[in-house]
Amino acid sequence: MQVERDRLHVKIAALTTSSAMLRSAALLALADTAPILVTDIDEEGVSMRLVDGWDRLLDTRVPLAHACITCSLREGILPLLADLADDGLDRLILALPVGAEAMTCLPSLAALTEPDEALRHCSLTTNLHLVDADTAARDLFEHIPLADLGSALFDGDDRCTGEALMNGTGYADVVCALGSDPTGLDLIEHLRPLDTLLVHHLEQIDGPLLFDSRHDPDQAIARIHPAMTEAWGGPADHGVWTLDLHSERPLHPRRLRDEAASLAPEGVCARGCFWLPSRPTMIGTWEVAGGGASVGSAGYWDDGAYTHLIVTGTGGESQREAVRAAFERLLMTPEEMEQALDWVGVDDGLGVWFDE
Repeated sequence: MQVERDRLHVKIAALTTSSAMLRSAALLALADTAPILVTDIDEEGVSMRLVDGWDRLLDTRVPLAHACITCSLREGILPLLADLADDGLDRLILALPVGAEAMTCLPSLAALTEPDEALRHCSLTTNLHLVDADTAARDLFEHIPLADLGSALFDGDDRCTGEALMNGTGYADVVCALGSDPTGLDLIEHLRPLDTLLVHHLEQIDGPLLFDSRHDPDQAIARIHPAMTEAWGGPADHGVWTLDLHSERPLHPRRLRDEAASLAPEGVCARGCFWLPSRPTMIGTWEVAGGGASVGSAGYWDDGAYTHLIVTGTGGESQREAVRAAFERLLMTPEEMEQALDWVGVDDGLGVWFDE
């Protein structure tokens, strides 16, 4: 029975990027590595073409009433992957639509490779994410909507390049940073988790790199979860720095409301979590990308709450120390902590930040 299982087993590596140009370059470079299923979404449905080397083996389209990435996976891509597994394919590169995020697609795909699921004869291997080092600083620090680059997945997709770059680099198993800008390369190094491999040339990507390791979606999600992410740091030769700001104390609700911008000056990106004395069980989330900051919630604390923000920037020592000082200023002081219980049940004026 194990022999039969091995014979039918299909290894699927996933290719993601927000750049149509980088995806095209990768498709050419990887043409002889394995068959590639190239997927694209438009307002009417999902298109899929299977290429092996220079041969196009399949070209199909599935019309959809709602052409989002979720529907495209469920109604188009996943059924085709199941058919390809039944046809005896042993490995495949799945090139997801430009702008599709691995953190949205791959956990559900991995779940379907479990026993008794539709892709039970498949395993999900490496997530390879392509980034452009020459535009990384601009992508991270300026507000550039993916829609302006033609990389939005649907009408109303308001994601920006900074958000996509941070999520893609943090989630991936392998990051390929193409380009030569030294600041951009250092920024990507600072955003790359320690257990994520970074390569700089498409020629470094081969079959063993793509197919010999199994993708772990839980581990990948943990790398970018605001309450689990870590500060990885990196080279400082070109002015890039990372601050690892941590405290057991909460942020002061009124100072956060009035001075949040001081934690998000121009030229920084950030991710992390915090807690508030007015909402002591809620995990607050903090993200800065593309020139803007966003605040939200990510469930509830299981154990002791804490505040942990990781900030990466290029603004020089004065800006770095200004962000550090702002963090200390927004924290509750030890004296204020003595009256922290007085905040419970009090309207902190932050309801609109948490969609209340």
